[in-house]
Amino acid sequence: MEILEGGVGGVFPAAQLLVADEGREVLEVHVGDCQEGTLFDLASLTKPLCTTTLVMRLVQDGRLSLDEELREGVTVRLALCHAGGLPWWQPFFQLLAGAADPRRAVIDAARAAPLDGTPGALAVYSDLDFLLLGDAVERAGGARLDDQWRALGLSAARFLPEPARCAPTEGGLRGQVHDDNARFMGGVAGHAGLFGDAAAVSTIAAELVAAWQGDAGRAVQPEVVRRFWSPSGVPGSSWCLGWDRPAAAGYSSAGDAWPRDGVGHTGFTGTSLWIAPARGRWVVLLTNRVALGRGGEAIRAFRPRLHDAVWAALS
Repeated sequence: MEILEGGVGGVFPAAQLLVADEGREVLEVHVGDCQEGTLFDLASLTKPLCTTTLVMRLVQDGRLSLDEELREGVTVRLALCHAGGLPWWQPFFQLLAGAADPRRAVIDAARAAPLDGTPGALAVYSDLDFLLLGDAVERAGGARLDDQWRALGLSAARFLPEPARCAPTEGGLRGQVHDDNARFMGGVAGHAGLFGDAAAVSTIAAELVAAWQGDAGRAVQPEVVRRFWSPSGVPGSSWCLGWDRPAAAGYSSAGDAWPRDGVGHTGFTGTSLWIAPARGRWVVLLTNRVALGRGGEAIRAFRPRLHDAVWAALS
């Protein structure tokens, strides 16, 4: 696509795009300094793709409850829809430098962090919500997050990838997660750390869409996916459970044409996934835009233009 090629250099050094319609892949291209199979740091796509999917399975199996408290007043349900009242971020990698067990220290600090608001009153996007959810998955599942993800066998997306296969991020960082707190934790965290190519992300989308459409032979049952992809009910919020929806009005990275009952998520490194379940349509965009500097905002305008162009082409 011309739009994707036009982003090379000014928006990102490299990108992969995969488009599926009616459950079938209709386009897969890569541009810039990457090739088919190059792994991208998926950043916060870790939240819906890995952590939320594992929560779905644990809830389905009766090993985790949406009403379980992660700390006083903050339930699994509220954390999934970013309504736990927790701060959006803390520089744990600095505050806890020198900790003997960085993963445990970060989780304990997130659990003890003073609340910024009343749980359930307002949705404010927070990495701390998913740090606690990652810990809940590990406790309920009896294994580390990456081991549970690997055992699920759902996708080739992975933690701790081979550096030679990865697109570089800021400062030439390759194969190590860009997120400072996740890197401090050893590269495996509930909010960031997953790497993959567009095909690996698409595999997860295909599995969840098929379940949402009624296929009971999937890793997660239809009623569970539908529950998680329904509005959270938090006042003024577009969040479902672990997934966002396009804003009802104003800016959305999904663009103007994407159905407002679709679901999706973005990642700080320049990644995104948007899904229209009823149409069996999804768009995977993976970029390493932070290789040009973490402060660049060109991706903000690029994403909706791309999604509007894809929607128009398919319609």
